[in-house]
Amino acid sequence: MVNKSREETKEKEPGIVDDVVSQFIPGLGGIVKTLEKSSPEFRKRIAQTNAQIKHRLETGWTEKPVVDYGMSIKPLVADKEEREPWEGKAPEKEPIVDIFEENDYVTVIAEIPEAMEKDIKTELTGNILEISAGGFAKSITLPKDSRSIIGRAYKNGILQLRIDREICQ
Repeated sequence: MVNKSREETKEKEPGIVDDVVSQFIPGLGGIVKTLEKSSPEFRKRIAQTNAQIKHRLETGWTEKPVVDYGMSIKPLVADKEEREPWEGKAPEKEPIVDIFEENDYVTVIAEIPEAMEKDIKTELTGNILEISAGGFAKSITLPKDSRSIIGRAYKNGILQLRIDREICQ
């Protein structure tokens, strides 16, 4: 009988986990108690967690954690190395380009945002098309039968080129 009353006292005595869970989500404490009754493994894990929390509180941990704000600065390069300042220009970005092949011509559409039309340079050498403007640059290999740029339009950041093709028979 003495053993039974001790077990009943343990079951009635709420643990730290039960208190915390019940405070966060009402009703969840009941679910935890039901799981403790039905699963010995769950009961064992809750008892271990309660013991860890009690130990931490007894050894000096307060109920509320202390947050210390600060900043840590570490150099990425060792102190012995000296770095030369970079004097180059920013790397150029490649415009997004689509190429459409038709019977008589090739259409190239390139997205070059924030560029001025007068700053856009296009050059066709053989079957290599070079496009550059305002930090954007790209070389595109076109079909071998490309001859010359016969049309060019630029509006709202989109460049459209029409390139004449030799008709192969």
